[in-house]
Amino acid sequence: MNIVRLIKLNNLFCDLEDKEINALFDVLKSRIVRYPKGKIILQEGTRIDSIGILLNGLLLKYVTKEDGNRVAQGTIEQGGMFGEVDGFSKDGTASFSIVAADESAILYITLESLIADGGRMSSGLMTNLIRYYVGRITAINKDTEYLIIKSMRLKISKLIYDKYIEQGTLSIELGLNRNEMAEYLNVSRPSMSREMMRMRDEGIITFWKDKINITNLSALEKILKIQ
Repeated sequence: MNIVRLIKLNNLFCDLEDKEINALFDVLKSRIVRYPKGKIILQEGTRIDSIGILLNGLLLKYVTKEDGNRVAQGTIEQGGMFGEVDGFSKDGTASFSIVAADESAILYITLESLIADGGRMSSGLMTNLIRYYVGRITAINKDTEYLIIKSMRLKISKLIYDKYIEQGTLSIELGLNRNEMAEYLNVSRPSMSREMMRMRDEGIITFWKDKINITNLSALEKILKIQ
């Protein structure tokens, strides 16, 4: 397993030179743990002392509701990470659980060593850390925008248009299944699906699973009142 190559898939290390990464691991306290498929990796409510970076495999995130039902919160793919937000929160505990959807290998880096001072940490890594958290704040602000929109059509249109701008193509990937999309927009899935079918029948979009093709961009922009 080429750790340097794999860790470069992560946002914190993606643009660092091999030498810089190797030097960092003289400072960072890290370990690699392998998990079989189905293994619970993190339990909601447990204390987090490390960031986990997925080197290979696939992870599922979920939260447990008061009635005991599990609600999917998305997946973590190769290069993705967890613990980078909850670990630095006030109580430092996990707000979700994680299970291995496939055989997985995770690189754990302690939070303490990640923010080591005294000039031991590279400026490149610290810059990437700051950029990452600024990006998270921006994303949270954007998520809030969806919640305050009342119109179902406007919610769906804004999500699709934002993905179009982000990906630069009329054929976009939401990265969410229907249940996750409804949860994200804070709407009921049946109502959302009916509205999407109406938009399809009007020739604005077509869709299959998490893929959406914008067939009438001007009509989508008209919904959003973009000139």
